[in-house]
Amino acid sequence: MDRQPLSKQAIIIGALSSVLIVGVAAFFYIQYKNPEQKITNTPVVAAPNELKTPDHETAMKDLFGVTDPSGEVKTGDEALSSFWFEQSFKEGADDIHVIFFKTQSIDEEGEPYQSHAQGVDVGAITYKQIADQWQIISKQTKFGEAGSWGDVPETTTEIMQLSPSVLVLMVDSSYSGQGYVDEGKMLFAFSKNTWRDIGYVQTGGDNSGDCDDESAGLEGLGACWSYKGKISTVAGKNPDYPDLLVTRTGTESSTERGEVITAKNVSYVFNGEKYINPADAETQPPLTNIDQTQETSNKPLQKQQAMVIVQQY
Repeated sequence: MDRQPLSKQAIIIGALSSVLIVGVAAFFYIQYKNPEQKITNTPVVAAPNELKTPDHETAMKDLFGVTDPSGEVKTGDEALSSFWFEQSFKEGADDIHVIFFKTQSIDEEGEPYQSHAQGVDVGAITYKQIADQWQIISKQTKFGEAGSWGDVPETTTEIMQLSPSVLVLMVDSSYSGQGYVDEGKMLFAFSKNTWRDIGYVQTGGDNSGDCDDESAGLEGLGACWSYKGKISTVAGKNPDYPDLLVTRTGTESSTERGEVITAKNVSYVFNGEKYINPADAETQPPLTNIDQTQETSNKPLQKQQAMVIVQQY
């Protein structure tokens, strides 16, 4: 039989078939050699943007050496410690997180002592974020006192930079009694990785429980007054602890009962330990002036004097 020459179409079809066969073989060979390149449907989970801050139980164990799921632990024969509040902030480029604890004085039955002048001890454990971990930079089981009636309330805070080396955490505080209300800020200063209690600044007040505008002067009631204030810094003698100016709006009582005047601004200065209002200090009897004669040296302070000292701080 005579052979007929192949047509061009047959030649092209044969060539394409050969290429297809080689391609399929190459694909299976690659899959065999590299099975890890197979496509999967496993979802990709994004990494968290921020490192989770230490929990309260961990912080309690770090600070006191003991912890309990209840959130309260005995840290002494007459001491009960528990979480108060926490705060995150930046110091320069560093991320800082602090957890504050309160320690109450308790009786034999484990109940906190309750009296007007009975506060709590305030402690703190402070962490800094280093190499994607929270590392302890200071432990202070007690650095100050706060509260009354054996406890401290839930609170809000505000941060203010006193100076390049000192940051202050202003903690809301209030006191009421005999119809009067005082509002202000407890000042916790942070410097060189530690906290200090540097006093109390009164920002607001009123006599809403001991006044009556309609019957002012009758039955011993005076006119009503109320003021609010904001704290700012002004240059003083101490560059690290500048003076604090409280700009007040509203009204206040004058030295004469029943008279109401526009609220005046007041300044607080740092005396080396705490911020004080010099005007208040002038009207309060200093401890050094208490008669220490044999007749009076063993007598306790009058209740009114003791209350003034507590309120000052």
